[in-house]
Amino acid sequence: MFKKPVTNYIVLLAVLMMAAPMASFGQLITFEQLDTCKIYTDLSLALKNPAKVYRLHLKHKKLTEIPAEVFKLSNLNELVLDRNRITEITDRITELPYLQSLSINENRIDSITPALLQMKHLKNLQLGDNYIVVIPDDIEKLSKLEVLALWDNPIDYYPNALGSLKNLTILDFMHNQMSYGTQDRIAVMFDPKKTKIYFPPPCACDDGH
Repeated sequence: MFKKPVTNYIVLLAVLMMAAPMASFGQLITFEQLDTCKIYTDLSLALKNPAKVYRLHLKHKKLTEIPAEVFKLSNLNELVLDRNRITEITDRITELPYLQSLSINENRIDSITPALLQMKHLKNLQLGDNYIVVIPDDIEKLSKLEVLALWDNPIDYYPNALGSLKNLTILDFMHNQMSYGTQDRIAVMFDPKKTKIYFPPPCACDDGH
């Protein structure tokens, strides 16, 4: 008389085992899993099944802002918006709580906003070739960053808080105008065996000018 309960238990266990990989593959996923996910390049197609969109690349779309529809993709882990005309990172960025990789290279961004600094899972932040002048003191809030690319920006303030980003493997300041003193100060913040820093040739000048 125990056969039926045991059978039911085995069936339930099998169902749970099948469901577990699906659950673990939702929302925040590993970089290894992310590499296997489909890259959507058409926002309208992504919106047909928003919960299953983990990677969205909208390069060279003549965008002047991050489209509002992007924030419907609640499980987005990677967002690439390179080569557009975006001027700011909206506060709505916090509506993508699982974002790990954000690339907005070659746009018109002029600041690293407080909202962006709330993205606690961010590991890869690329804002090269923009108009950023200041790296905020609370950049340290992005404690999981492994890649920070701010090349080709007119940055005139590099805070000591950069040294708090202990998980960085790449720090890219190429093509920025940087003084000898600033480069020396930043270089001693990191272990060269763990963090590769890309500096431009230093100049006897003020940073960013």
